[in-house]
Amino acid sequence: MTASAGRLEGKVAVVTGAGSGIGQAMAKLFAQEGAHVAAIALHDASLQKWDKVPNVLPIRADITQLSEINRMMDQAERRLGRVDIVCNVAGIHDANYPLDETTDERWEGVMSLDLRAPFQICRRAIKGMMQRESGVILNVGSAYASLRGNHGPCYTAAKYGLTGLSLSIAVRYAGKGIRCNVILPGPVYTEIMRNSGDVHPDGVKVVYDLIAAFPGKAACQPEEIAPMALFLCSDEARHVNGAVIAVDGGMSAC
Repeated sequence: MTASAGRLEGKVAVVTGAGSGIGQAMAKLFAQEGAHVAAIALHDASLQKWDKVPNVLPIRADITQLSEINRMMDQAERRLGRVDIVCNVAGIHDANYPLDETTDERWEGVMSLDLRAPFQICRRAIKGMMQRESGVILNVGSAYASLRGNHGPCYTAAKYGLTGLSLSIAVRYAGKGIRCNVILPGPVYTEIMRNSGDVHPDGVKVVYDLIAAFPGKAACQPEEIAPMALFLCSDEARHVNGAVIAVDGGMSAC
């Protein structure tokens, strides 16, 4: 899939997690393809890279807070006119802790960012999309946790739930000209992957052993995920709705 300038010309996109990794790669590609992008990140330092970048409006927001979601959406609509595309990319993992070692705090932390925030963002954005009878929502799951059980219970439940949320939106709003799809990245070289911090050693070993056993190329760069997002958010994918697409080099086929 190759980029051809202008595939999102005139569109307005909100991309969460745009401070690094997949979100940053998607926001950059969307802007290059003509979209006006509201790049959402939690920390001001993560947004500095977007200063004076054409077509990009950096917005700091803590999307675990409903008031912050409403503020960022209001700002995007006020500054950019409307929201045509929403990409829910921001997320955290559960460090592969098993159920018996999962605290309520870990569960709530993952659920609030990985599932509740996309639900609330989609709910806020869908109102304007319904009025215009057009719009695209793209949610980012996981080729592991959205399809398999090799992560901890928090991340797995959140990513399965995100797929369910997406399919419900796809069915309910298809008649309103609104599409909702899910992409499932495999392992991606991001700051989260490189600086995984306090991970459960046994849980991480399960995943790394699976990656090592795969005969092909398992991990990729964020820039290898972004073109699929571009396609699904473009008019070329106007008949793609409710799709759950793995971008993992084939690992989910195992």
